Parts: sequence; C-alpha cells; structure tokens
Amino acid sequence: MFIYWIVNLVKNCPYGWTNFGVQCYKFFSQTVNWVTAEKHCLSMDANLASVHNKIEQDFLLSLLPSSSTHCWFGTHDGNHEGQWLWTDGTPFDYTYWAPGQPDNLHTENCGEFNFNSKNAVWFFIYNNYLQSYNFTSTSNVN
Repeated sequence: MFIYWIVNLVKNCPYGWTNFGVQCYKFFSQTVNWVTAEKHCLSMDANLASVHNKIEQDFLLSLLPSSSTHCWFGTHDGNHEGQWLWTDGTPFDYTYWAPGQPDNLHTENCGEFNFNSKNAVWFFIYNNYLQSYNFTSTSNVN
C-alpha cells in the first residue's frame, strides 16, 4: 500500500484524491514493493508521499484504513548509505523514526509507516524489492 502526491499543478484534486494544503493525496491499497510503488506514482506525475512535519504525518496516517496497515512513503537512502532523501526532491527536514531506527540491518534502503503501540512510527525496511505494502501518493495543487 502506498500514498503518493501529484506533481502536476492542478486547480483541484482529481476525483478520489484528498486535498491537504497545496497538495493532493491518495492512498492505494495495492500491495507492491517500494520501487513499484514509486514507479506507479511517477506514471501519474506524482511521487510517494514525503513528510515534513507532525501535522502532515497525522494527515497521511488518517488516510490509512486501519492501524494494522503498513504503508510505503517516499524516503530512501539508496544513493548513499545513511543519507536519507525524499523521492520528490524536497528537503529531508523531519523524521519520526521508531526507537533504534534506522538500523541498516541487512542493507535496508526505504521507509514505511508502521504502528508501534499507539503511534505510527517510521521503520527502515529491508530489501525494498521483496517487501510488499500499500502506498500513498501526493501532488501539488494550485
């Protein structure tokens, strides 16, 4: 599963998308690996969602159908180990890692939302080519 945002400048969010600030977001219930989720987003001129503050994170979490939902989002360190980036190129200026994360166990390279107790925290995930989760996408609105 994944959430992504549309990069195109549009006056309103497309049908089925949710507006938040100047962006449109959509949760996708397909279970795919991180690379496939980002490619799907790119095919719609969008990216996996980036998170820049707690308010935005809480909004993204509100799009998930349940607290047991694992969801890809747009962070990775695939270019340089330990140097986190957003797929949309925005500054990596906010984190909410789970305790002990990122731990680089088994050369993990991408991020997921995962509920830990009552909070949704970020995990550093092993082998993005094999894990399959939902995703959320996001895009700018004008």
